[in-house]
Amino acid sequence: MQPIERLSERQRAFDYPYQAPQGAFVVRAGHVESWDERVKLDGRLPVLSVGSNRAPVQLLRKFGPAAEVPVSPAQLNDCDICHVAALSGYAAVPASAFPSRGTRVALNIAWLEPAQLAIMHRTETVGIAYDFVRWEASSITHLAPQIIPAAGQPVYGYASRQGFLDDGTGAALSLAAIAAEERRFTALDQAAAMARLCQLAGVARPSNPEDWIDQLQADSQLRQQIAQSIRGQARHPENPPWHIMEDLLV
Repeated sequence: MQPIERLSERQRAFDYPYQAPQGAFVVRAGHVESWDERVKLDGRLPVLSVGSNRAPVQLLRKFGPAAEVPVSPAQLNDCDICHVAALSGYAAVPASAFPSRGTRVALNIAWLEPAQLAIMHRTETVGIAYDFVRWEASSITHLAPQIIPAAGQPVYGYASRQGFLDDGTGAALSLAAIAAEERRFTALDQAAAMARLCQLAGVARPSNPEDWIDQLQADSQLRQQIAQSIRGQARHPENPPWHIMEDLLV
């Protein structure tokens, strides 16, 4: 049993997408625990986590200390995790899945109760920043031998509606903090992704990164200005391996 850390507002921006354990685990009572016989998946939906939702610190922040969230390892096939052409409310450059033939990424799946899914929809601002999607079956490989999903059980997730940063040639930019096999895109850390976003938006930043994050977190109009400035330059995936859910299941 390991207590889940609390992040400062600056850490939320600088440390995105945060640390996530390997293998199966449970977020329970504000701690990370081993997957055990108390875990019941009946009535829960598998939701692939591709960015900060992989991390216990984010699950605790979203669902609170009383929540229990089982999390199982999974591999995402033929996609990479790439920087979105936008800013979160806490001034991180978020990430989402982008098609990339032959690339494989080790992620995880949060098994959510309906009430938890409703909270996740709100925090992901479904219909504005993200779509709620159903993944094609070939895209997901379950990696936990103790977890046998029901036959035909789809895996759900969230896909960015805002497009992606590119490298100037039309190729997306990968999130360096999440490793991938057979990666095809250039990988950037959070600081470099922020620099690329500001370059595209034509925004000059203070020399002190902490001052810049403080300014972004305090000024929603500035965040919106930057998002609007780069909207027309964002790269959107073609023929993604997911389907938008019209029924949001909540």
